[in-house]
Amino acid sequence: MLPLVNHYKSRLDSLGEWWGKIALIGKINSLNVAATILADMEETKGKFSELQHNLIHNLLEENLKKLILSDTSIAQVAIDVLIRNLFERTADVGFLATDDDIREFLTTPEVDDDNLVFIENRLSEYVKKYSVYDEIIILDARGSVRAHLDKNNPVTFSSDPLIEETLNTEKDYVETFKHSDLQPGQENSLVYSCKITRTNDAHSPVLGILCLCFRFDDEMNGIFSNLMQSSDHSTMMIMDNQDKVIASNNTNEIPVGTRFPKNSGSQIITYRDKECFISTTMTNGYQGFYGLGWGGQVVTRIDTVFGQNTENVAMDVSTETMGQSSLFSAELKEIWKDSIDINEDLSLVVLNGKITAARKKATEFMPVLEAIKQIGEDTASIFDASINNLLSTVISSLLSDARFLAALAVDIMDRNLYERANDCRWWALTSAFRRILLNGKLSDADIETVTEILAYINDLYTVYTNLYLYDKSGRILAVSNDEENHIIGKMLDEQTGASATLKIHDSQQYAVSAFVKTPLYSDRHTYIYNAPITSLDTPEKTVGGIGIVFDSEPQFKDMLTEVLPRDEKGRVMDNCFAVFTDRAGSIISVAHNSGLKVGDKLNIDNRYFHIENGFKHSEIIQYNDSDYALGVAVSKGYREYKTTEDYSNDVLAFVFTPF
Repeated sequence: MLPLVNHYKSRLDSLGEWWGKIALIGKINSLNVAATILADMEETKGKFSELQHNLIHNLLEENLKKLILSDTSIAQVAIDVLIRNLFERTADVGFLATDDDIREFLTTPEVDDDNLVFIENRLSEYVKKYSVYDEIIILDARGSVRAHLDKNNPVTFSSDPLIEETLNTEKDYVETFKHSDLQPGQENSLVYSCKITRTNDAHSPVLGILCLCFRFDDEMNGIFSNLMQSSDHSTMMIMDNQDKVIASNNTNEIPVGTRFPKNSGSQIITYRDKECFISTTMTNGYQGFYGLGWGGQVVTRIDTVFGQNTENVAMDVSTETMGQSSLFSAELKEIWKDSIDINEDLSLVVLNGKITAARKKATEFMPVLEAIKQIGEDTASIFDASINNLLSTVISSLLSDARFLAALAVDIMDRNLYERANDCRWWALTSAFRRILLNGKLSDADIETVTEILAYINDLYTVYTNLYLYDKSGRILAVSNDEENHIIGKMLDEQTGASATLKIHDSQQYAVSAFVKTPLYSDRHTYIYNAPITSLDTPEKTVGGIGIVFDSEPQFKDMLTEVLPRDEKGRVMDNCFAVFTDRAGSIISVAHNSGLKVGDKLNIDNRYFHIENGFKHSEIIQYNDSDYALGVAVSKGYREYKTTEDYSNDVLAFVFTPF
C-alpha cells in the first residue's frame, strides 16, 4: 500500500480500536445509562468504519489514477517525439539519394583520390548541417563501400540483408534497427537506406545504395533528459516490436535488452522481486509515419510511489472548495460531506449522553463520553488531513505537469524548426541549383529542371506549402507548388528574409523571416527559412537563394495539442488550452481556445515574457475570471539550432489547466 495512505489507515485503525475499548468500559461501568445511547455510539462508530474503508479506497484510486495518467503521458511523449524526428530521416535519405554528385561519383569508371575527397567533402557538408547522423555510407549495388564519412569505421563491404532488401524494395526507403556490419563497432545501428538510381525515373537503373546512420543513443539521451523530472523515480524506455528494451534512461535499473510485456495500457508486474506499475503506449504517428512498431514505456516501482516530496502547496479544504473543485471524484466529495455529517451526529449523541448521565447521576460515564467525543474529533481531523494532503498533492502535480508540458511544447517546436533550418541549407547545396543560377539568365529547360527538383523535394517534405528559388536580385525564378506559379517573376521584399540571405557567403548560415503575415502563405503568419545558393566553382560567391514556406498554422497547432493534458480515455481535458507567443506577447499559435487569434496579444502579466531562456515556471492564476494552473517555458534551442548564435528567436509556451 502507498506509504502515506498506509499511515492514515494505521491512525484510523488505532482510533477505531481505542473507541471500541472505551465503549466497552462504558458498558461495564455505566449500567444506569440508557442502552440507546451506547447503541447510537456503536452505530456512529460503524458509519465511521465504513467511511474509513471508502476513504482509503478512494485515496488509493485517486493517487493511482494520477500516477497512471502521468506515466502514460510521458511514455506517449517519448515515443512520439522520437517518431517525429525519425520521420524527417525518411525524407533526408530520399533527397540525398538523388544528389547529382553522388550519382556521378557512382558512374565514374575510375575513381581517383580527388573524386573521393570531393564526395567525402560533399557528405561532410551535409553532416555539418545535421548532427543527428554519425555516418553516411555510399555502396555500390554489390555491397562494396565506395565512400563514407566516419574514418574510425573499418567497413569496406557489407553483406547485411538490408542491402538486398533495399535493392529489391518498392518502397521509398528501408528502415532497419539491429547490429549491422555497416557499423561493426556498435551494438545496434538505426539505418535509413535508399536506392541510388541514375535518374528519378521509376525504372531507372540502380547505381548503388545510400545509408544514413542515425545517432539513436545520443538522441534518446536528449529525449529522456528533457522528460525527466527532478524527483522522478520512474524508468523510461523505448521498446521494439519484439517487446525488448532498446533504450532506457536508467540502464542500472532496466538494462537494454530486457523484455517486458508491451500490451497498451497500464498493469502491475513483478520485476526483480518488486511490484511495479508499467504503462505502455504505441505512437500516434506523424504525417502518416509510424516507424518500426516501437512503443514507449514507463515503469514505476510501487514502493517509491508518492513517497516523493511534493511542492509545499498549503491548502485548507472547505465545503465550498470540495464542492466546486473538478480535481476530485464525486465519491471523494461525498466522503468529505459524510465525514462532516457523521461527526455532527456524534456530537449530538455525546450531548444527549451527557444530559442522560446527568439525570441519572452517572458521573462515571462522563469521561467515556469525552473520550469518544475526542476520538470523533481526531477521526475527523485525519479525514481533513488526508483530503488536504491529496488536494495539495494534486495541485502540486498540476503545477509540475503544467511546467513540464510548457517546456515540452517549446522543445517540440525547437526540434521541428531545427529541421527547417537544416532543410533549406541542405537543398541549397544541390549542384543543379548552383550551376544553373550561376548562369544568371535561365532557359526554359533550366526552369523545368529546377522546378522538377523543387517539386520532388516538396513531395518528400510535406510540412511546406511551397519552396522557391530566387536569383541574386531577389526575383523568384521557380516554385515547387503549381498553385503558386503566379509569384514567379515577383521580387521578394525584405520581410521574407531574402535580402539578408543574399548577403550571406557561407553555406553554414541561413536567414529566417519574422513571424508575420505574408502573401506567400495566403496572407497568414508564418516563418520562411532561407539559405544562400553559392557558386560551385567559388563557394563564397552567392548566386541566389532558396526560400521554404513552413506550413505553420496546422504544424504549430498540432504541437500544442500534442502536449495538452488528457483524461483516462486520451481526450484533451475540458477547458485546457495552450499558446505559443514571442517575447512581446504576440500569439504565434493557439490550441483549444477559439477566443485567441494568431497575431493578437496574449493578455497576461508581462513578467512572464521576461523569463530567461530554458527556464520554466508554474503557478495558480486567474485568467478571464477563471482559475488555472499555468505553466510557462521559454525556448532554449536544440542541438546547434539557436544555441550557437546562428539565429535568435525566443518563443514562449503557455499551458492553461483549469483549477
